[in-house]
Amino acid sequence: MRVPSRHHTLGTYPVAMRYAIAALGLIVAAVAAKAQSPADIAACRDVTDSLLRLRCFDDVSKPAAKKPPVAPPVTAKVKAPDFKAYAVEPYRGTIGLPDFRGRDRQHANYRTRILAGTKAGPNFAGYLALVPIGCGGGCVFVPVVDVRTGRVFDSPLGGEDQMSLDLKYQVDSRLISTRYISNERCKSEEIVWTGSAFQRGTVRDLGEQDVCWSSN
Repeated sequence: MRVPSRHHTLGTYPVAMRYAIAALGLIVAAVAAKAQSPADIAACRDVTDSLLRLRCFDDVSKPAAKKPPVAPPVTAKVKAPDFKAYAVEPYRGTIGLPDFRGRDRQHANYRTRILAGTKAGPNFAGYLALVPIGCGGGCVFVPVVDVRTGRVFDSPLGGEDQMSLDLKYQVDSRLISTRYISNERCKSEEIVWTGSAFQRGTVRDLGEQDVCWSSN
């Protein structure tokens, strides 16, 4: 009496069984083709059928498809400030000093810096002196002096809402080009002196805060 062998090849199985094994082989191959980790290789070793095991190793050894390169984030581009569009004549008259005991006493804590900036003369909009003063950790605020009268007033620039503030301005223009960090983003904005107040423009997002540091 002939004892059936326990070792079979794919050709000895019935037709239905062969189709089932072939289908299983396709599934294993599809799964293996998606990754090449040590776990995938170990999974191939666990395949009992020798033919399917070879096909599994063959699929796993194929190089993984390369991922398309990720495009760098697009950041807004800022055009050069057009200072000439807001041109004014610089003031060349007598310099008026602040009255820290009366009219300008609310700014008396910074009298030394403000007084020095006033005596240096106008540096913006013809007759104004912008006096940037540090307030620690990248914080800056900017008092403004009308050098014709010495009157001191506040500007909308700086403070904790506009960290690492960078300003570009000229004595013969009413335009200020600013760049600063707000909510961990680098922002830009143009501000215009109308003759009686500051008019703020559109705030533009330039990208991550590093953009501001690399541009200073």
